[in-house]
Amino acid sequence: MKEMKIAKIIDTKRVVINAGADRLVVGDTLEIIDKFGTDPVIDPDTGEELGTLDVLKGKVIVTQVYPHMAIAESPKKKIQRPDLRELTNFGTREAMSRQFSTIMGTQTIQDDLNVNPDQISGGLPKNNNPLINVGDIVIKCNIK
Repeated sequence: MKEMKIAKIIDTKRVVINAGADRLVVGDTLEIIDKFGTDPVIDPDTGEELGTLDVLKGKVIVTQVYPHMAIAESPKKKIQRPDLRELTNFGTREAMSRQFSTIMGTQTIQDDLNVNPDQISGGLPKNNNPLINVGDIVIKCNIK
């Protein structure tokens, strides 16, 4: 079976994978990896090849599936944050604590993928973390 790879970088949150409906469904979790070397790790007891060391570049979740490709994006997470516009004059510490607990709201945030800025429009500053590039290998995770 052909390796899945990054085919296109849409923006810092979305990529296109070169696999479609025959291999992926909405909600699949994928890891973007970099093969670290070509020498396999060998089990010293059995002599069995255990695989190669891979560097995790990022995780994405499939959001749209087409016949021959899929769009995947960085995971979204919900966090609790106070709506500071709701704060009023507290008075006592207890009053502040009661009011603070009633104004907590849920906010959804989505981290950027560490994509190669030269491969998207607008670009981003470079950093020392491994960059996600067109052609990077993508593997399906067992967890959702």
